[in-house]
Amino acid sequence: MEIQLEDLEKSKKEMKITVSVEEMEKHLTEAVNELSSEMKIKGFRPGNAPKEVVENAVGKEKVWEEAAKKAIEETYPEAIKEKDLFPISQPEVEFSQLAPGNPFIYKAKFYIMPEVDLPDYEKIAKEIVKKESKEVKVEEKEVDETMERIRESRATRKEVDREAKKGDSVSIDFKGKLDDENEIKEEDFNFELGTGQFATLEGFEDQILKMKAGEEKEFKIEIPEDSGNEHLAGKKIDFSLKLNSVKEKELPELTDDFAKSLHHNVSGLDELKEKVREGIESEKKTENEEALKMKIVQSLIKNTEVDIPDILVEREIDNMKSQLEMQLSQSGVGFEDYLNQIGKKEEDLRSEWSDKAEENVAAAIILHKISEKEDIEVSEEEVEEEVDKHFKMSGRTKEEETQESLERLRSYIQDLKKNQKLFDFLMKS
Repeated sequence: MEIQLEDLEKSKKEMKITVSVEEMEKHLTEAVNELSSEMKIKGFRPGNAPKEVVENAVGKEKVWEEAAKKAIEETYPEAIKEKDLFPISQPEVEFSQLAPGNPFIYKAKFYIMPEVDLPDYEKIAKEIVKKESKEVKVEEKEVDETMERIRESRATRKEVDREAKKGDSVSIDFKGKLDDENEIKEEDFNFELGTGQFATLEGFEDQILKMKAGEEKEFKIEIPEDSGNEHLAGKKIDFSLKLNSVKEKELPELTDDFAKSLHHNVSGLDELKEKVREGIESEKKTENEEALKMKIVQSLIKNTEVDIPDILVEREIDNMKSQLEMQLSQSGVGFEDYLNQIGKKEEDLRSEWSDKAEENVAAAIILHKISEKEDIEVSEEEVEEEVDKHFKMSGRTKEEETQESLERLRSYIQDLKKNQKLFDFLMKS
């Protein structure tokens, strides 16, 4: 096998590979055996028909094309390894010569991971950590606010015989009529007054305030021109409403017993507050670390020249689209519906995402190169330990997942762990 390598634009390479006549004989035999095993040829068992018989049955051209595929499958990876290359795209293959009695010659074009002249990344990270690190402080007010949110989460509701006010939970029956054909109707609809659940119907909740259970009311709501709903903007809806019940919120007292009911490992209220304080502190430290990581990455990008292949930018935009589609599907919204709502085409979004995608790719390449230079690796044992933790927390087993899902999870964990190790190194350097 002979290999000639040529540099093209933006980390693209062209490799010309020559496979000798002698080497092609092996691949021709493989092709004949495979084609023969797939055919029914009178007088021969599957896979045992001679070369001439197979060629007569399917044509010499077909046999040579199959042999060429076999040759490429073997020689392309060998050539990549010999030239110590790291392709980031599938090769575009073009036959240059494929004829009996001659060497097989083909060209493969592909992108490789671009070369990067790394800056003094340890110095950059050290300066940012020194300059941007913040001392984490937890104010008593923050602890009190968190404790109040905990009380809110454990609130109970008691039905009361009085006028409704903000903070009360109410049950209503209502009917809204726009015209003879458009009507909405709900019975026993429950919500909390003051939460803005009917924000698009400005003034709707105000109509319920000061009403008592059993009372009924009729009123009109005009939809503002700037409501964002072109079908309803400027129109009036006639409502009829009945208030079924008013429930007052009752918050539990902050006592030692309340603290123990929330956390079996605390002895009382003071210890619960301390754990809340520790939680807030841990959250702030994580936020600070993430902010530092972002600043380090942005500085590395700013101080590094990276010739980014277009294919990687397009691939990252595809990832961004997939993530958006996943988020939308969780809300029950289709991608096309979303585009219609925002009045844009997919090409518009891809164009808007281009700069961010290029930044993401640049960051990934730079971090990969630093990890490579510093020999930062994640062992299979480390990955499998995290995989086991994932399934233990989810209550599922590996056997319930497809092999593809497992490999995707392992790949994700490996990347995550490698980045963690890399930033541990950078932020402590």
